[in-house]
Amino acid sequence: MPYKIIVADPSPSVQKAAPLVFPEPEFRVYVFDDGASLLEAVAEIGPDALIVSLTLPGREGYDVARTLRSRKELASTPLIGLRGSFEGLDGDRTAPAEYDEVLAKPFDSERLAAAVRELIARKTGPASLPEEPVWRGGKPAPGAAPQALPSKEAAPAADVRALVREEVGGMEHEIEKRVRARVLADLKEWMSKS
Repeated sequence: MPYKIIVADPSPSVQKAAPLVFPEPEFRVYVFDDGASLLEAVAEIGPDALIVSLTLPGREGYDVARTLRSRKELASTPLIGLRGSFEGLDGDRTAPAEYDEVLAKPFDSERLAAAVRELIARKTGPASLPEEPVWRGGKPAPGAAPQALPSKEAAPAADVRALVREEVGGMEHEIEKRVRARVLADLKEWMSKS
């Protein structure tokens, strides 16, 4: 299943570059030229990452970012800001609070793609690992060694094995999906050069 990337920028060159930076089949790109249409469509798309210009017609990028972050389903979705080479960040509205990263245009396409992949991986990774111990009574007292749950209170070994098997299977599936997408993209590029 491809990653869904929303790109909102009024520049025709950025709109044309987006599908090249994020090629199919690994990505599906949705391009908008203003903030209002992005906000109308974002819930239906359910993006894995958003790339939003700081200067958009109608609703500017800062306002769009605040609105996106206020929506519960998008609060942890990676959000990258694009600013023009000669635009400064607005001092009253600092971008780091709203954006995960801000890149200058013209951007390095490989850096942008790597940033999006890294943010998606970081924000969609597991919250904890099954091998982390479960502690009795919450946090241990300062200076005291934490006590693991006794084996009779712990989950049966079969449940733990099933949990680990499920976690490993999910990781294998994700790695397989990414390798397949990369190989297909490389093959497509190689065939286009032939």
